[in-house]
Amino acid sequence: MSVLRFALPAIVRRPFGLLAAALLLLGAGAFAPPAEAAGAGTPEKPWRISLIVYRGCEEACQGFQDFLKSRNVNATVKIYDAKTDPASIPGFVKEIKSERPDLVVTWGSTTAVSVFGKYNAVDPEKNITDIPGVFMIVSTPIDSGLIPNTESSGRNITGTLYLVPESVQLEAASTYMSFKKVGVVYSPNEQNSVINVQRLEEESAKRGVTVIKAPLPLGADGAPDAAAIPALVKQVAGEGVDMLYQGADTFLNLHRKELTAAAVENHLPVFAAGEAPVRTGQALMGVVNQYYVVGQLTALKAEQVLEGASPASIPIEAPKHFSFLINLATAKELGDYPPMKLIRFAEFIR
Repeated sequence: MSVLRFALPAIVRRPFGLLAAALLLLGAGAFAPPAEAAGAGTPEKPWRISLIVYRGCEEACQGFQDFLKSRNVNATVKIYDAKTDPASIPGFVKEIKSERPDLVVTWGSTTAVSVFGKYNAVDPEKNITDIPGVFMIVSTPIDSGLIPNTESSGRNITGTLYLVPESVQLEAASTYMSFKKVGVVYSPNEQNSVINVQRLEEESAKRGVTVIKAPLPLGADGAPDAAAIPALVKQVAGEGVDMLYQGADTFLNLHRKELTAAAVENHLPVFAAGEAPVRTGQALMGVVNQYYVVGQLTALKAEQVLEGASPASIPIEAPKHFSFLINLATAKELGDYPPMKLIRFAEFIR
């Protein structure tokens, strides 16, 4: 089965045009690493990399490590897992500062901002500033204050992008079905989720599409209430939305099965910004940069830093291609089958 891979050489700088234009470049892979293996600059003693993840070593973390192995990079990777608890991150920072590895890599928006700080409000006591850093799986690094622009961080970090722009997502979704009203359940305590919803509203307004928002209620501990997911999905379904959008939301990604199952129960197709809701949930479709590929690209930038490149000189980029995923089981259950124009390009999850 061939995979739909949209080519965007300047993905963050120009809007998505017609879908047909995006289909001109189809590749065998979303990211092609350099053909030559690393060698001359590799030290006799392994480079030491501290990798801070937020919810375990998932696909991007694995892609990062696999790439280094494939390039024969002489490095050891020590993984710190926050287990979705941001309160654990300052302890990791303190330990890393004392151990002084050669490179610090972070996964996720909360982790990156906590470790490196915002570019205009860095606190050397709380943030890592004098050890080079690389970030990945950050939804909106500019809006979250991590970097001023994608050309250069202006400091001792670089990184990768993974979220396909909302304008591209909506354009792609419209090739599958028409819609005038979109529902979105989200976590109001996650900055990246709030920003994602704001952008969804902005891009939807340009298309004459209405967004119905349903923020999850927060408990006494400040965390969203997962038990409220089915009721909120039913609520937006009752307002006549044509589909449900699942954006960049860590909490709802963890509860993707509950969210997408509730959507199917209410006969709502889910369009996802990430691959997990489609692959391991019941989301109908998604336009995504695959996490494993993002991890590989991040490792390439990490290798460049280890070889002596200044992080500030390395632009923050996304993979050059992304994929259109369609969950066939969900399509069958909803009776919403993909149009013929997508069948030869999409990756079908069975």
